Amino acid sequence: MPGRIHRFGPFTFDSGQRLLFRDGEPVPLMPKTADLLHALLERRGEVVSKAELMKLVWPDAQVEETGLARNISLLRKALGDEGAQSRFIETIPKRGYRFLAEESPADPREVRRAARRLGAVLLVLLASGLFVYWQFYRSSPFVAASPGAPRMAVIPFECSGGALCDSAFASPFEDLLAAEISRSCRVRLLSPSTVHRYRDNRIPAALMARLLGLDVVLEGSIAVLGPQVRVIARLSDVHSGRLVWSESYDLAAADPAEAQRAAAQSIAGALRETLSLTRWK
Repeated sequence: MPGRIHRFGPFTFDSGQRLLFRDGEPVPLMPKTADLLHALLERRGEVVSKAELMKLVWPDAQVEETGLARNISLLRKALGDEGAQSRFIETIPKRGYRFLAEESPADPREVRRAARRLGAVLLVLLASGLFVYWQFYRSSPFVAASPGAPRMAVIPFECSGGALCDSAFASPFEDLLAAEISRSCRVRLLSPSTVHRYRDNRIPAALMARLLGLDVVLEGSIAVLGPQVRVIARLSDVHSGRLVWSESYDLAAADPAEAQRAAAQSIAGALRETLSLTRWK
């Protein structure tokens, strides 16, 4: 538990952990003796009565003054304060005790070590923050400003429609779509076989995109709605997750091959217009 750090003479006392150090080396203290030192340090320079000390150190027990005196003796021994002239703990006859030593300034070496530790922690936090921003919030270079060709992949569309999905709108649709995009758009397109290899190894599309340094991914869904097939396509920025473009197409399901070709051409045409912009708002 964090607590105040008290410094006096060659000693440092961590009030949160009740630990005493002399020149950096631990000094053993019984728990109640450490509580007694804490109570005196918190009232440095004040006379603390015996009754108040016993209440602070033993709040749930009845203790005789002899118990307090024994712990004062143990504390003085730990502090090397057993001479005729007290340096740290003064006995006020018939009243109580007072802690005499003033607060010492922090050791410059400790300050430098603490500053170095703080600097290292801040550096790690900064590096972590930059990594998270770079990977998850930064817009892709192409999206931000570059007029160059983006690195792109077509993720297999999710299809719901029974036999139609098992035949005409299975993986050949992604192959046809990739071919139309390569022909119509200025992109650096990842091979569909590479995309399928990652999917076969159960690697999420988002992770695959970052591992391969992609800028954008095209994904979507296909659903058979009675006499029609609805194709929804979405283009997303890999780094920020921002939706760049999306469109839906309703096509006749009676001729799956024609619907497949028309959807691929429409999507490729829309992408060509979108990707021709030098900056996406």
